[in-house]
Amino acid sequence: MDENDAPLFAQLCAKLPNRMLTPRLNVEVHGFQGKLTKTWGAFENNGQALSGILMHYGNTMVAVDSDGACAELFAPIIDQAKGIAGIRGTREIIVGIQGLLNRLTPTDWQESFFMRLPLTAKLNEASSGVARRATMEDLEPLAALYGAAGAMYRPHSNVRAKLELSRVFVADDIEIKDGKPRILSCALLNVEGSDAALIGGVYTLPFARGRGLASCCTSALCEELLRDNKLPVLFYENQIAGRVYRSLGFEEIGRWAVIYVSPPEG
Repeated sequence: MDENDAPLFAQLCAKLPNRMLTPRLNVEVHGFQGKLTKTWGAFENNGQALSGILMHYGNTMVAVDSDGACAELFAPIIDQAKGIAGIRGTREIIVGIQGLLNRLTPTDWQESFFMRLPLTAKLNEASSGVARRATMEDLEPLAALYGAAGAMYRPHSNVRAKLELSRVFVADDIEIKDGKPRILSCALLNVEGSDAALIGGVYTLPFARGRGLASCCTSALCEELLRDNKLPVLFYENQIAGRVYRSLGFEEIGRWAVIYVSPPEG
């Protein structure tokens, strides 16, 4: 797909507004074919309509359609992609893709839930007041936090880019050692468009969990987005995280899934 397909892409986004929200944000920010993205479309009616999209973003493939019918078309493309660690998408299409892979081997499956916070939501300002917006001075402690985040690991370069170009909120340790704050929890944006933003990277160091710090960071980030009239959206796989987001007012708007894959040996 390229810019010539923008009208058909816009029609699909209008037809499937919730399912297509995050692909739309990524196309708005990165384009159909950019440094971080590569996009394919499932065309029908002699190229006059679009029924689904497949996007290669980093080490992840994202597949979206209305009913899973595009799985047969997208699976061979995914199977030949290099450096793929996971495939995320609307549940129906991921179920189909999982059974059609030949070269890549599925190693794990997770249910994923897509949520949004209504623009009319009222957040607890006292709770969000625990968090603050991070600056470039926080680069090293923030990189240390994500460097030890396991499955949520982010490299130093990614953390730097988020601080330079995006919104990042953190909660600090009360005790400051050696004159430097220790960051205990964080929430940031994976992508931000003109009318919505995808929250990600919500992580708290294990020993600091149970204090509501992730909730505070997410709440503070959402407050800023709502002030700018931008819809906060996010995915979650962990049920504990889901309860936190619901307590902030997030509503489920879609059932997705994630397949983790490994390449063939040799």
